Amino acid sequence: MVDVVLDPRAKRVQRHRGALADAGEVAVEVERTFPLEQAGAAHARGEAGRTRGKLVLTTEVGPGAN
Repeated sequence: MVDVVLDPRAKRVQRHRGALADAGEVAVEVERTFPLEQAGAAHARGEAGRTRGKLVLTTEVGPGAN
């Protein structure tokens, strides 16, 4: 995990957050997943401003994919 910190006062908070994430103590709420082909619909839903969690785009990996 890499954090970019522009404000030196925030370094302590960033390190603490990273430690919590590394320990599995941070949970991300996923509201909905969309296949990549529906990226426009996901974007529209996010722009509507009524989401309570993250919107995730998924890709299907077929046989022989790199």
